[in-house]
Amino acid sequence: MGKMIPGFLILLSIMFVQGCDVFEPSASIEIIRWEQSHYEFSYGDKWGNVEVWYKIRNTGNVDIDYYKIWFTATCSNGVTYEDWTNGLSLDTGHSLTDNAYIGIPDKQVQSIEITDYELTTY
Repeated sequence: MGKMIPGFLILLSIMFVQGCDVFEPSASIEIIRWEQSHYEFSYGDKWGNVEVWYKIRNTGNVDIDYYKIWFTATCSNGVTYEDWTNGLSLDTGHSLTDNAYIGIPDKQVQSIEITDYELTTY
């Protein structure tokens, strides 16, 4: 007959393994849409800033206390511009939609992408 392991040792082992869960913030972020202002004058056209609408969803197992998202705008001439936005307090399992502006000095934008992000839990 084999040795029997007392029940409390099994319970202690389970508690230890569960206690080692990694609590790292994680999120999914997507660009919903973007638009660039455009003005027509008698002397020519002028391109303005870009407004970007994005959605961030907390997919982790802890609340996100602070986030920062970097956007890169690629212009029709191949030049890129980077800007960022930030936010506070995104509970686990929740999402929010917000907007940000990217300053563009009179160039037409062809695409916008999320190039980096930072999530902080205190």
